[in-house]
Amino acid sequence: MDHPKPGLKFVPIDELDRSKVTFDNFTVEDPAGEKLGALEGFILDVSSAIPYYLVVKAGSWFRSKHVLIPIGHGVLDTSSRKVVADVPKERVKRFPGFDLDLFQTLKQDDLDRMAAEIGRVCCPEDASEPAAIVAVFEQWAHYETPSWWDRDFYRGERAGDRPESMADTRR
Repeated sequence: MDHPKPGLKFVPIDELDRSKVTFDNFTVEDPAGEKLGALEGFILDVSSAIPYYLVVKAGSWFRSKHVLIPIGHGVLDTSSRKVVADVPKERVKRFPGFDLDLFQTLKQDDLDRMAAEIGRVCCPEDASEPAAIVAVFEQWAHYETPSWWDRDFYRGERAGDRPESMADTRR
């Protein structure tokens, strides 16, 4: 668990505070209304409750079971129970796949490569090669926390997690 961003974790939608918004049965669509998949959760920093990616269960159209959409590209539509990503499906098809089962084993180089690859495809005009994923999160606008996100959606103590650095678990 050698993540470069302390506390970076996949948080399923059922670990979020349901008193504000329940993300159950939310879909993720592209701007044309094409379904990208079901919202399964978020990759977030559990110590600050800042999200970085939507985790989308893509189904059979994508080469892997899941795809990550940078959080800054998602617009929440609670009345329609969807998140609309401003990235066309044709572009998302070129994103790297994401395996939830392997997330905890990814090294910094893996996360850096994945973030850079997503950035090159998602926002080619903005993509550069930052030295590390921490710099990516600080530099690229597509990781900007959207106005609809409430940090109270996630509380580590409610989910049974302590909001501590994953670096503490390294040996």
